[in-house]
Amino acid sequence: MTITRHSPSNGPTSPDVWGLYEEETGSIQYVAACPATGQAALIDVVLDFDPKAASTSTDSAKAVLDLVNREGLEVAMILDTHPHADHMTAAAWLKEETGAPTAIGQKVTEIAAIWRDLYNLPDAFDPARCFDRMFAEGETFAIGDLYFQVMLSPGHTLGSVTYVAGDAAFVHDTLMYPDSGTARADFPGGTTEELWASIQSILALPDTTRLFGV
Repeated sequence: MTITRHSPSNGPTSPDVWGLYEEETGSIQYVAACPATGQAALIDVVLDFDPKAASTSTDSAKAVLDLVNREGLEVAMILDTHPHADHMTAAAWLKEETGAPTAIGQKVTEIAAIWRDLYNLPDAFDPARCFDRMFAEGETFAIGDLYFQVMLSPGHTLGSVTYVAGDAAFVHDTLMYPDSGTARADFPGGTTEELWASIQSILALPDTTRLFGV
């Protein structure tokens, strides 16, 4: 079962945000939409995995599409904040369904290099095959009339990013609401010092900022 919550827009530069809670992994998929144009970004979408059957399904991703269609939105981009250990990304499947490009922070290439070395798979984990765009720190992009800025937020992983759009910040696992604490920092490339610094940067955003985490 998918539980959905809506955080309405507070004005023309403020996105409408829906969070869809995926119970199996405790993940939250987000839809952030421009209130003027209806164009939307999908953030941290989940591809379901059944470990017993060693099979995937798209039920959680379909729930996102159902919401998009119900609200009359148009998917403009599919974003990941970082490579996830608790779920697989549905970005590729949703790209096939919507035609929207996929994107992630550019330091995913460094994470992929760690994985290739760790698992001795020199030809695996090629982000260029998985993502259409890889954002640099401080880069901006538009979704309708909204402008998103990419903020590097390492610590959980070395390539985690936060997406800031108006009064909304999508902070991934760095902060877990309402009272679950923070992300783990023991993955290869993660550090508690960088996680602490990233949290301070997020908390330094304006007091009116809505934080969307896990």
